[in-house]
Amino acid sequence: MQTPPRLPQSLVRQGARLWLLPLLFCWNTSAQGPARPEIPLYGFFEGALKTGRNYGDPYRDAALNVRYTRPDGTQFAFWGFYDGSRTWRFRAYAEQPGTWKYEAEMSDGSLRRKGEFRVSKNTTLPGMITVHRSNPVWFGFAGGKPLLVRGLHVGDRFFAANWPDAERKRFLDWAQANGYNFLSIASHFLNRDEEGRGRGWETPKLWPLNASEYQRMERILNDLAERRIVVWGFAGFFGQKSNYPRDPRDQELYIRYTLARLAPMWHLLWNVAGPEPNLGEGLRWMSDEEVTRLGWLIASLDPWKHPISLHNRTGDDPFRDSDWTTYGVLQGPKTPDPAALSRGLLESHHPAKPLLAQETLWSRNTYHLRSLKRDYTDDEIRRNAWVIQMSAAGLVFADNDGNSSTGFTGSLNPADAHPTRHGILRRIWDFMESVPFGEMRPAQESVSTGYALASETMLLAYLPEGGAVRLRGAWENRASQASEILWVNGRDPAERRPASRDASGAFAAPDSADWLLVVKRQSP
Repeated sequence: MQTPPRLPQSLVRQGARLWLLPLLFCWNTSAQGPARPEIPLYGFFEGALKTGRNYGDPYRDAALNVRYTRPDGTQFAFWGFYDGSRTWRFRAYAEQPGTWKYEAEMSDGSLRRKGEFRVSKNTTLPGMITVHRSNPVWFGFAGGKPLLVRGLHVGDRFFAANWPDAERKRFLDWAQANGYNFLSIASHFLNRDEEGRGRGWETPKLWPLNASEYQRMERILNDLAERRIVVWGFAGFFGQKSNYPRDPRDQELYIRYTLARLAPMWHLLWNVAGPEPNLGEGLRWMSDEEVTRLGWLIASLDPWKHPISLHNRTGDDPFRDSDWTTYGVLQGPKTPDPAALSRGLLESHHPAKPLLAQETLWSRNTYHLRSLKRDYTDDEIRRNAWVIQMSAAGLVFADNDGNSSTGFTGSLNPADAHPTRHGILRRIWDFMESVPFGEMRPAQESVSTGYALASETMLLAYLPEGGAVRLRGAWENRASQASEILWVNGRDPAERRPASRDASGAFAAPDSADWLLVVKRQSP
């Protein structure tokens, strides 16, 4: 029997953090059954049983079906998964505090068990990543807080067994120290088998189904959960040039098994396929009809409804208004022009869905600013990042030296990073998290120039090249009732200066560099 990973002693000593790895227990065949475990709210429960039968193909010949009853009395059905050596496990996301009940049964009737577990109200977890309930242009968590995506795209080696754990730890320590909370990971879930991409990296081989390969992936996912890092699989369930199932029955088997293991985890976003199944110029490798069928299937089988979308080709999001996508993914506009960037983002930003600016600002990438035959300057990186924030989009940055698997993004060696650019982003994100961004929406109609984000009580107006801005609509009057009006330096948000209207009624920036006008008023 394969034994589950042992809890490190540091975690055993810190009981409040035992959510990192699932609580494991094996079935007790006595009349009293297993002891009732307790887990924190938003963690996940895991049970295990050992069958007395050998199946020729345990992934196909049998299933473990489970019915859960929540503390409020509602029920839902889910299923378990084969985990090697006659061991079957089943998991559930702990979305309600109180006593849960479950009934588990093997499909051939060989085992049938009942049990309970208790979910504590005490938790340090944010809850399942979701669409922010009170303002769906942002991502959020089930616990109620909005998520400001501070994203970084990383290359194909990340999950590889032939990349040392010590180097992975060094990279993740660097990422946390630089404020990143979101990773877009290449060759995840599946390996992009292409020279210079995933080929040669021993990433988990999930198809054909192999429990030990999933276990290897989960150990790293658990570490990312402990670090509070949200994960987005660049390849998704069905990856370009990867070994994914083509037969619809195999596709459903693969989806069900993957969901049984991963859906109870709070920090994962679903991506149906990537990168770019809808590529143009004769390079399309999956039809829109196939994408939609698979997207619907994944969404319908997931009881906890993780946000789901697709990695799109460059241009507008063709699935923006689809009824199965719950967030958008945009590649571009790839431009140093803030106006063109803002226009492209807002046109593809559904008013009730978050937007991931996935390949919209990738430093030193061959396919960005291609017609200009150059890279973004630091000033352009900063200005574009501000415009992306004013568009209420989640920015995923990359530090390349060619394609999306090169440079620091590819090596993940902090010595290869360009610290100036990562510092620019961190200062912007730190400022955004100092204001109630989750209450705000893009508000271009509120300003005569620049790029604006506003709520009922605060307006941010970004001017990339200084100048003067007039407030319009409701904010023209709200400014006269403001409790605070100030200029924030776009290069160094720690610098603040008082702001006031000039004789013409406009607010003039202190100089011709980039500034952010901040207008606050009391709640109405």
